[in-house]
Amino acid sequence: MKNEKLTSFGQSILEALNDVVFAVDSNYNFIYITPSCYHITGYTVEEFLSGQVRARNLVHPKDYWRLLRANYQAFKTGKLPRVSEFRIIRKDGNIRWVSIYWTTVRDQDGTIKYIQGVMHDITEQKIAEEKLQKNLNEFKILHSFSSELSSAMTVDEVAKAIYDHIIQIIPVECFFIDIYDEMTEQLRGLTHVYSIHGRKVMISYPNYRFNIRSHSIWESLIYDKKTTYVRYSGKDIPPPFNLFIEESEEEGYILSTPMLSRGKILGIMTIQIKGNVEIDEYIPLIEHIANQSAVAIERVRYFTELQESEKSLRQAYEDLKKAHQQLLLTEKLRTLGQLAGGIAHNLSNLLSAVLGRAQLLKTKLTDENLRRDVEFIEKAGQDAGRIISRLREFAKPRTHVTLVPLDLANIIEEALEITKSKWKDEAELKGIKYEIVKDFPEDRLMGITNASELREALVNIIINAIEAMPNGGRLNIGIYNINSEKVAIYIADTGIGMDAETMARIFDPFFTTKGEHGTGLGLSIVYEIIRSHNGEIFIESELGKGSKFTIVLQARKEKVSEKVQKTQLKENTTKLTVLIVDDDDSVLYLLKDVFLNLGYKILPAENGKKALEYVNTENFDLLITDLALPDVNGWEISKATKQKNKNIPVIILTGWGIDVPEDEAKRRGADYIITKPFDLDELLLVVNNAIQSISK
Repeated sequence: MKNEKLTSFGQSILEALNDVVFAVDSNYNFIYITPSCYHITGYTVEEFLSGQVRARNLVHPKDYWRLLRANYQAFKTGKLPRVSEFRIIRKDGNIRWVSIYWTTVRDQDGTIKYIQGVMHDITEQKIAEEKLQKNLNEFKILHSFSSELSSAMTVDEVAKAIYDHIIQIIPVECFFIDIYDEMTEQLRGLTHVYSIHGRKVMISYPNYRFNIRSHSIWESLIYDKKTTYVRYSGKDIPPPFNLFIEESEEEGYILSTPMLSRGKILGIMTIQIKGNVEIDEYIPLIEHIANQSAVAIERVRYFTELQESEKSLRQAYEDLKKAHQQLLLTEKLRTLGQLAGGIAHNLSNLLSAVLGRAQLLKTKLTDENLRRDVEFIEKAGQDAGRIISRLREFAKPRTHVTLVPLDLANIIEEALEITKSKWKDEAELKGIKYEIVKDFPEDRLMGITNASELREALVNIIINAIEAMPNGGRLNIGIYNINSEKVAIYIADTGIGMDAETMARIFDPFFTTKGEHGTGLGLSIVYEIIRSHNGEIFIESELGKGSKFTIVLQARKEKVSEKVQKTQLKENTTKLTVLIVDDDDSVLYLLKDVFLNLGYKILPAENGKKALEYVNTENFDLLITDLALPDVNGWEISKATKQKNKNIPVIILTGWGIDVPEDEAKRRGADYIITKPFDLDELLLVVNNAIQSISK
């Protein structure tokens, strides 16, 4: 451009541009540049043209050699990249991103005289691109995190998933999860994860506890449910974090956030972040991780409790079977029955809490994956409940069960699904085929029944029918109306059948035709279940032609299954007060959570003495009490309640399977008796009926 001149009009246009127009010669000296260079680079035109500004001190060191090679190739070969993007260092030291549109100016023989370019500031665009890429990376990491949490089966697996993913987006040094106990207002250490020489170390602190009122930070986290953080400098770790975070030579932040599951505090997650970071940018991300982790930990805890409960149940059942064999030899069946009743009572309390928590959690979850996991826990809990029911039958038959009108077809379908492995999976492996024929008329009546009890009875009959057809056959199962008040279920097989002598003893306890492979309990339990339903069971059979079982139940045309489902979600709009009495903490806390969520005021009593104090000093509208209490039993509490106000409904909970006539129960103050482990739907239906009796 030495001998070339722009017109004054052209010069004015260039100088008015926000972008920088410039030219450099083969020695990379600036020979022309517009005044807008000052706004982008901080250098004046004079500084560029006088040689004070060279490409080497303008271009970022990491981009300089790449740019130099491109210009060198341009002068040598005549080829120049159309557009380049790189960083520059302004005069004030700040870094900016620019893009340059390159062109070459040649003389008449085609030799490049100089290179000219238009420089455009793209810093904001680059920042936006980096932010978008950061958000995409975080989304991928959170998606992976959610996937791992859904498959985690232990607390350690949850903690590992948290650590493995959080370190990818946050410079975490260590993190801590502490579980909150609402009853004691304490935080209990669940797991602490440290990074030592680049390796994570996971430590559990089951005995590590402290009261939340010991520091205002804990109170704020629990009661206000707000994230909080503090900055520390070197070895100055502020309380209360100095209790579990070691001194450090570096600076950083300590951030604590509540772990919320369905709006309720499960615990607190505390994270140590080293370095000078924009901590506010991380808060939404950490809160999201904490809340997802809370749901996963809650699910894992329920599943672990259920596994331990089921393991105990199975072990108890196996021990009981061995004891039964020994007692049969010495005819001590009465002693065996007492043992079974005691085991069933103790395990009923445990299973009531686990099954109830699972059912309560299911009603509040919207995530389908989590609902499926909880439904698995619920089904397993119901299976465990059937094992308890078998144990209880050794002691006393259950005659007091909650009966409601239900669609019998649904219960039959569930029984067929439970036994599917017997008549389909196992049969196919052996090359055997069973044909299942169902007959459910559309005008069928609703049977007054207990779903869990009837399902167990049907499962026993179906298994017996399949075993009676060792080479395959047809199983007919259906429903028909007897009259407007009774409905029947029939199950017929094409198996080996029975003779008259076998039919006469088929419902006797411990009678079996299967030798050492049978217990002789299945059909005797079926008989007791149907008897407790105020129903009847009949059998028809002929050797070589098969057997047919017919169950007759009381019927009602009104469909109430939907009402039961709505009852469990119905809030208490009249602000009633419930006195809940149980010496088992797990059952007491479960019932307390259920009724608090429905809007009831709760008077919790962990023993009979405390319950009687409430009876004498407090006003309440409903009593739910365990029967077997260590000091004052449930009958005495019921009696005292009725003496205070005979209109207060009383619900007795028991794990003993007691046999008390209805008039005797009324005389002793009990309006309803529910056997543990109970189903929340059935319990809430009884409570709803009790409340309606109050309003009447």
